[in-house]
Amino acid sequence: MPDPSRPARRVLLALGMAAPMLFLATLVLSSLLRQYAPALVHVILAAGAMPLILAAMIYFTPVLTHSRAPSWPVLVLPGLAMIAGAGAAASLFWRRDLIVAPALIAMIAAGALLGWIWHRARTMLGRPHPGLRWYLLALASLLLGLLAISIAAFWPEHWAALRRFHLHINIYGFIGLTAVGTLRVLLPTVAGYTDVDTRVRLQRDLYPMAFGALLMATGSAWWAWLVWPGLALWLIPLTRFAMPLVSRWREPVWGWHRPGTSLALAVPGLMLVLIAGGLHATGVQPSGVALPLFFYMFLFPLVTGAVSYLLPVWIWPARNSAAYESAVRRLARGSGARALVFFIAGVLAWNGLPGAVYLAGAAMAVFLAQAIWALSARFSRSV
Repeated sequence: MPDPSRPARRVLLALGMAAPMLFLATLVLSSLLRQYAPALVHVILAAGAMPLILAAMIYFTPVLTHSRAPSWPVLVLPGLAMIAGAGAAASLFWRRDLIVAPALIAMIAAGALLGWIWHRARTMLGRPHPGLRWYLLALASLLLGLLAISIAAFWPEHWAALRRFHLHINIYGFIGLTAVGTLRVLLPTVAGYTDVDTRVRLQRDLYPMAFGALLMATGSAWWAWLVWPGLALWLIPLTRFAMPLVSRWREPVWGWHRPGTSLALAVPGLMLVLIAGGLHATGVQPSGVALPLFFYMFLFPLVTGAVSYLLPVWIWPARNSAAYESAVRRLARGSGARALVFFIAGVLAWNGLPGAVYLAGAAMAVFLAQAIWALSARFSRSV
């Protein structure tokens, strides 16, 4: 019988490889095209991370709602988001006022996905998994950020403030909420332990963290003092998340060849990013530090760790073949060391030392080489 989830896995497989490729290309270009930094940032966030996140939401929503696999119109949405992201980067290369068109396309993709997830939650039997609400509020944050940058294009005297709001609500509201909500479920699965507090924490932490993201975005744009209560609303639950990782779950999580290490290191990485963001909002930290920290200490370890675990699952969902086992071993090899290199790159960037981009680029190149090596284990099996 045909596998109904195969199209979704194909989309994820394509985007799971495309995102790190875009990350690496941007790291290489960043030293050559420094004057186009906003465009390069959008290559990472809008063309790389946004489509991958939307595809992951599409893949996991049927699991969280115990419903059927998505239809093809839904699977088109990540591709639409990638077109929008590429268009946003291109507009920032040439004409900033053209940003409205890709923003509108991204709003269509995000709005359609939000409606689809909402419909699945309303029509399922029983109550949906609490992680689904994190997706809904993350997409609402994305729509809010896209609306802000669209308004800024027609209100140029407020461009700087609205751009800062757009950036921070997307980083903390869209990417941050999606990441934390997914990590709560994915990290125990990857590391092989059971955390009975997961559902409770997902229910209790969502609204304070969503409100905190709104406060940080608003504070970064207009009233800097709002950043600090927003930071507290994030750092408290993140500390509760991080402490068991270095105490109770230390043995299954940490290791040089465990994909869970990369995911776990993204948690304290995000905490440091938040602190750096607060210092930047109040003028203590230079403006050029916060985004590299977000990439090196959080986004890159998160994406590479997640893809390291999920790539073989997307290709061999039954997980019962020698090819699957070979791919798992190839992707896990040195995953903890890769994450540590990303983290060191973040430390260098925070202190203004040279070499951060080269370290991060080398680690990303190694990951891509391992991913290609793992894909070669497919033999004759189709996705």
